[in-house]
Amino acid sequence: MASQLPIVVIGGGTAGCTVVSTLAAMTSQPIVLVEPGVSSSHDDESKFFDVLANGELSRDVQTTLVDGGEDKPYVQAQVLGGGSAINGLLLTGEEPPFLRGLTRMATEADCGQVGTALLAENGRFSRLWWNGGRWNPGRAVQHLVEEGRVTVIAESATYLEYAQRVITVAHTTNEAIEGSLFIMCAGALATPALLLHSSLERAVSGIGDGLQNHPTITFSVQLKKQTAQRFDSTVVRESLSSAGAQLLTVAYERTNAADATNGLISVSLMDPESRGGVWRSSTAMQNDFNMLATIRDRVAMREAVRELISTVMGASFAAISERVLVDSEGTTVEALDVMKNSDLDEWISTHLAVVSHATSSCRDIVEADGKVRGVGNLYIADSSILHSVPTCSPAGPVVIEAARIGRAIGETLK
Repeated sequence: MASQLPIVVIGGGTAGCTVVSTLAAMTSQPIVLVEPGVSSSHDDESKFFDVLANGELSRDVQTTLVDGGEDKPYVQAQVLGGGSAINGLLLTGEEPPFLRGLTRMATEADCGQVGTALLAENGRFSRLWWNGGRWNPGRAVQHLVEEGRVTVIAESATYLEYAQRVITVAHTTNEAIEGSLFIMCAGALATPALLLHSSLERAVSGIGDGLQNHPTITFSVQLKKQTAQRFDSTVVRESLSSAGAQLLTVAYERTNAADATNGLISVSLMDPESRGGVWRSSTAMQNDFNMLATIRDRVAMREAVRELISTVMGASFAAISERVLVDSEGTTVEALDVMKNSDLDEWISTHLAVVSHATSSCRDIVEADGKVRGVGNLYIADSSILHSVPTCSPAGPVVIEAARIGRAIGETLK
């Protein structure tokens, strides 16, 4: 007979809510979700910059992007439903099979002038996490809470107690939660940080190793006129570097909720080799993505930026823009265009943008079913266990993995 101690899920983001919903359909065992974030009231808002403007739904974590670089703020969702409740709505990869009908392809009617310009430069419409409203897995969990199937502890997890090769208690700011199983879903930065803070590196080697993200450069497009659009981003473009590295260009109709006089266009390296890590120093947790650490990644990113320069200097963007700026100091794209490769490489390393696509920091410490090696009742089901950062927007792969691991755990409880 299954223990009546609850299953404890730590982190109520995209992964955590998917795991909770999956397990609730497979077992009657109590489920406790530890998630400090509030519920979002913006699922009917199609413009994601307006959602991001609500500061209650996210928090910043300091991280470095390149070895030896300055700290930059990495935005993490702090809301039930996680990134899916506040993200840019782009689903550049395949739709998860069990979510068919909850997403749709963008259309011309959804698109603004920056997206239209990228369409003319071999862009394509993206699939959106939208079909009559935002897909937010937090809504399903809210229903489970209302039905009494799930209890939410609206606090942050602070420490896991470990004894005799199992986790016994998860501590929050004010609670001590005993459990039968513990499932980490706090993300690629917070999950390893909690495991390290709990001194689990003594039992599990490799915590925090392999951290990845998509290196990204973003330009600002000063628009000649403002036009209406339904979504802030609908158009992307895939391309390849000379060595076959995968690149993704994305058009944005605004820079933020308050500024519709400028658009954005970014390019990312989608299959980087470089890896960083999360570790505990003498004073605090440290995060370093260590981007562009390999020659292959540096060359691919340089070619990506050259391609972006060519795109925004072409006729399609000239028709809509007064000028294109490449930094906050007002430097125009023409200044980058004449740079030598070595100078451009240096510029790129100091101007990389932070995107919330962290993955892979716990990829080497879990079995295929998400179970942490050497700990009898601890699982991980979030982006930290992806082998590498996906070559598409990561929400789809995260949902698929979380559902798969949730089902595998649920099978053991029958």
